[in-house]
Amino acid sequence: MNEEIKTKNSINKFELEGNVAHISDIYTNQNGKQTLRFDLGQNNNGNTQFVPIILRGELVNSYGSEIKKGDWISVKGRISSYLKDTVRNGKSTKDKVIEILGFEITDIENKKVYTSDGQVKDLVSNENEK
Repeated sequence: MNEEIKTKNSINKFELEGNVAHISDIYTNQNGKQTLRFDLGQNNNGNTQFVPIILRGELVNSYGSEIKKGDWISVKGRISSYLKDTVRNGKSTKDKVIEILGFEITDIENKKVYTSDGQVKDLVSNENEK
């Protein structure tokens, strides 16, 4: 019963900040859907780690042409996981895939917020509001 209560009240969100690195070209699949992959470089106790980020849909249209290597951005979203059939070394296996849903990217340098539904908003500062 305690387990069920913890699940009901859980929160599914994440936020990462770092520098854009290793940007791939925008890829259009056979169904006409676009994706853009880049890595987000983060300092982890003096070691740089790269977190792969894949953008899809309207976020590619609104942010894909704006992204630049070295930009300091914040990435927010929700996570979903599922099993995906894959073939590796001639063998069929199921891999766990983590998918990011409800994406939001804040381009801190250019003061813009890009959302997964394609909206672009100016970053509002709360420093003057008291």
